[in-house]
Amino acid sequence: MQKQLKDIANIKFGLYVKPLEKGFAKYLQAKNFDDFGNLQNDIDAFVNIDNKIESHLLEDGDVLFVGKGFRNFAWTYNKSMGPAIASSIFYVIRPNKQKVNPDYITTLFNSQKYQSQFQSMGAGSSIPSIRKGELESIIIDIPKLEIQNNIATISALHSEEIKLSNQIIEHKKTLFQGIINKIVK
Repeated sequence: MQKQLKDIANIKFGLYVKPLEKGFAKYLQAKNFDDFGNLQNDIDAFVNIDNKIESHLLEDGDVLFVGKGFRNFAWTYNKSMGPAIASSIFYVIRPNKQKVNPDYITTLFNSQKYQSQFQSMGAGSSIPSIRKGELESIIIDIPKLEIQNNIATISALHSEEIKLSNQIIEHKKTLFQGIINKIVK
């Protein structure tokens, strides 16, 4: 079955605020993510919560999607990271979890097929930008939840494998430099 994104999720913009050095909630910005859309641990921007900002607190399973610039990636928020708010560079996609697994959407949006589609949407301007209406109209293949869950699990395992491989490469580089430095003294 296929559905438009707007039929399976609510979509809103992230919030633009001047970040603080300390505060109640993390303020997630594109700079907090690596080239593969993985959240880094160097979050240095925060916000305090008031009535205006409270409605922008992320909920478990919200999918952040960068709709501006040349790096269009998706990432799924997990409440275990603590309170957080997405900056205005992000669309906040709140999937209907009865119909779709948020990690499945993230996996699809980070796939080559969807990345090509996003690149063509934003083409033609100096800073590509995907309009909300275009994002809402994206067609999503919706298999059974069990299949979505399996795809999300495979994606998580793949990401973990890449992370471990990169750590091994870094250790090998360090070991190599240590050997060279010891030989050349």
